[in-house]
Amino acid sequence: MIKRVITAVVGIPLMVVLIFLGGNYFLGAVMLLSLLASVELGRILRRLGVDVMLSLLYTGAILFPLLLSFEPSWLPSFFAFFLFSGAMIMVSRYPQSDFSSISMHLFGLLYVPIGFAHFLLLRGMQQGMLLVGYAFSIVWLTDIGAYFIGTYLGKHPLYASISPNKTVEGSVGGLLSGMIGGILYAIVLNRYMPLDNMGFLIFLTPVLSIIGQFGDLFESAIKRQARVKDSSQILPGHGGVLDRFDSALWVIPLLYHILRIRTQIFL
Repeated sequence: MIKRVITAVVGIPLMVVLIFLGGNYFLGAVMLLSLLASVELGRILRRLGVDVMLSLLYTGAILFPLLLSFEPSWLPSFFAFFLFSGAMIMVSRYPQSDFSSISMHLFGLLYVPIGFAHFLLLRGMQQGMLLVGYAFSIVWLTDIGAYFIGTYLGKHPLYASISPNKTVEGSVGGLLSGMIGGILYAIVLNRYMPLDNMGFLIFLTPVLSIIGQFGDLFESAIKRQARVKDSSQILPGHGGVLDRFDSALWVIPLLYHILRIRTQIFL
């Protein structure tokens, strides 16, 4: 508990500063997180019996956030390049590597590097700093609410086959605290710095809180299958980078694409 609190007290303000600074500071932080999370994913894949192509994982971890931060339209071409590269590596290492191996790697690229690249894409939108802050306020408050309500009031398992420690009470507590955090963030911020689409963001808050909890369950399912408790021990009390950002890797891409769809189609 103490380690968890200390890590949060140090990590959250640091993340807030990086979001505020943006530019190369935020880019560097996201690239580092992407690389560390890819290292963790590589270990998990190895535990699952996958022939891990480290060059594919690590190169993608750096280049996807870097290139997509400058030109998002490169994504289809760049992903196609990695698909062909992975296929050639698979053929050269066959039968040690097979189709399931390349499939897992391509999923890993979608999940981690492209997921983290969306942090930069959202930050690059109009009022991007405020939007990233809004997303993290939901993620952090959902996590805090679920942890404390689940710890002290949790009785009914939420999904015991994936995560025995998660409870229905914790999930509801996380949803309520995430809603409070996101709605208060939007309302208070709007008083001092007009926030575009404030009503729409308030409407999205419970959806994003639920998606964040799904992201947590999704990563727990992967770890459960690999029979590991944490993705790593790099963050005391929290485990690894994947453990800490598993919810944000779903919430931020979803928020980015919903806002793009709303802007391009409905406005």
